[in-house]
Amino acid sequence: MPKTISIASGAMRALLSTSGARLLSLHYDDQPVILSADPEQHPGWFDVYPGALIGPLANRIRAGRVPLSGTTYQMVCNENDITALHSGPNGLDVREWQIDAQTEHSVRLHHHLVDGDMGLPGERHITVSFALDDAALTLDIKATTTAPTPMSIAHHPYWRLGNARDHTLQVSADHYLPTDADNVPTGTIASVDGTALDHRTPRQLDVATDHNLCTATAPVTQPRAVATLTGTDGLRMVVETTEPGLQVYSGAHLPDLQGTDVAPFAGIALEPQGWPDAPNNPTFPSVIATPETPYHQITRYVFDRAT
Repeated sequence: MPKTISIASGAMRALLSTSGARLLSLHYDDQPVILSADPEQHPGWFDVYPGALIGPLANRIRAGRVPLSGTTYQMVCNENDITALHSGPNGLDVREWQIDAQTEHSVRLHHHLVDGDMGLPGERHITVSFALDDAALTLDIKATTTAPTPMSIAHHPYWRLGNARDHTLQVSADHYLPTDADNVPTGTIASVDGTALDHRTPRQLDVATDHNLCTATAPVTQPRAVATLTGTDGLRMVVETTEPGLQVYSGAHLPDLQGTDVAPFAGIALEPQGWPDAPNNPTFPSVIATPETPYHQITRYVFDRAT
């Protein structure tokens, strides 16, 4: 059975689940900042990945095919039989994680994937630490592997800082990845100039946004600020990450769950990760982890109020 875990520090408190290494709720100054709902009353809620850790290969993979070292690995296509979305129907978001360690303000979870699990090579050991301080949540995600394997993990809460339709978003990205009719990158790296995806200065999201904004051309070793989300009452969240991409999703297809705040456009997903479909696009930053170069992501969500 899944276990729930409460952690708190200063103005921050969080509730997590060992099912999917999922962030069930997060509060800053007693204000909820992510969408949440009871999955027993709303069974379809977890189908849209709220708060879960996504992977080992986040986002969409064209035809579920992953070419690597002369071999093409096949993932299960769980989106219209066309793409493997978030590693297919049996990804990390539906796995039971084990608790390694827990304190008042932090918890570390782990999950083990055998060679071939989800169609991908390597025996993989994945750990994630959730830690709170007075005004921030930090995720530290690590993975080792016994063979070269794609590894791009994303955290998938839906942020809601007051009235979601009135959020403004600033992202430090000069380029984005155009997508085709299946929402898979075309392989082009395009300028945000003159598009609705130009968030270099704060603006509201376009209703159809579900794109990767290119915040770097390779992962970095220390997290740096890539985005600022501002709510209606001045509450702000700065996203700091080591990852080169930020998937921005306006929540257009969120379900309408009666008796909750969950509805289309009610929350915004901001997902630090590698660029989507990178294994099929050699010009994209590599997402391949090896025994010699293990995977490591640090992402921080830092809160304050504008003055």
